[in-house]
Amino acid sequence: MAIIVPELFSRAVLEQMPHSLRIGRVAYDATAEADDGKITQAGDIVHFPVIKRTARSVEVVQGVPLVPAELDMSDMTAQIKHMAVPYTVYDKQQIQVKPGVLDKVVEDISTEMARTIDADLVDTMDTEAVYKEATDAPDSITLNELYKGMKCFGDSVDSASFAGIIINSRLWESFMNMPPFIKTDYTFNNQGNGVIKDGVIGYLFGGVPVIICDNNTFDENANECKTYFVKKHSLGYIFQRRVMIEEARALRLLATDIVASALYCTKLLDNKGAVILRKTAA
Repeated sequence: MAIIVPELFSRAVLEQMPHSLRIGRVAYDATAEADDGKITQAGDIVHFPVIKRTARSVEVVQGVPLVPAELDMSDMTAQIKHMAVPYTVYDKQQIQVKPGVLDKVVEDISTEMARTIDADLVDTMDTEAVYKEATDAPDSITLNELYKGMKCFGDSVDSASFAGIIINSRLWESFMNMPPFIKTDYTFNNQGNGVIKDGVIGYLFGGVPVIICDNNTFDENANECKTYFVKKHSLGYIFQRRVMIEEARALRLLATDIVASALYCTKLLDNKGAVILRKTAA
C-alpha cells in the first residue's frame, strides 16, 4: 500500500527547499529562459542565448543615414546533473509516528537537495567568475577588502542591484567588529544588524543582505574562507525536471523506499556578476 501521494509529496519538498537554501537565495530560477523552454525535452547540455550590449547612441546628421547596431548573441551551455535522495520508511515508524514520519522525510530530503544545489552554485562561481580579489588573512575580512570587491563592479554599485554577500561563519566576528556594520549613527547602516534571521546577519552598503553560510564557503585544502558578492540575475539554476518522487515496497523489510530526484544545472549567467574574496585569489 502506498504511503505517499507523489504529487503532494514533491510539492511539499519544493515548498520546503527555499527555507533551506542559502546560496540559492542570491540565485534565481532561470528554467524558463533556457533554450526557449526546450530544456525540459532532452539532452545533457543546456543551451541558452546571451545577448551582448551593442546599442550605441549617435549624433544625428541631416542627410546621413543612421547605422543601426546588430543583435549579437553567443551560446552559453551548462551540464545537466542528476541528483537523487533515497529514503527508507519502516512500517513500524509509519504506524507509531504517523504523519510525523513523512514530515521528517520531507524536511530531510528538501534540506539535502538544497545543500547540494547550494554547493554546486558555489562551485559554479569559483569556476566561472571573472572578478577575484585577495584578502590579507584566511579567516577574517576588513571593510577595505569589501570595498575592493565592490570596486570590481565599477559604477554599477547600486545597492538594489545586489542579490547579496555570502560569508562563512568564521567571518561573522569580523563583521561584528566593523563600526559601519553595527553602529547606527552611520547613514548607510541598517537597524537590526547583528540580529540573525534566516541566515541574514544584517545589511551592508545601504541594503545589501549579508548571508552566513558554511556550505562550500571554506576551502579545506587552502584553509581559508571564501566570500562572494553576487549581483541579481547573475547566478542561476535550471531544472530540466523538477523534483520527482517515486516509491517502492520493500516487502521483506516491511518498509517503503522513497526516492526523490531532479535533473538540474547551475550557471553564472553573467561571469562579471560575481566577485570572490579569498586569501589565495588567482
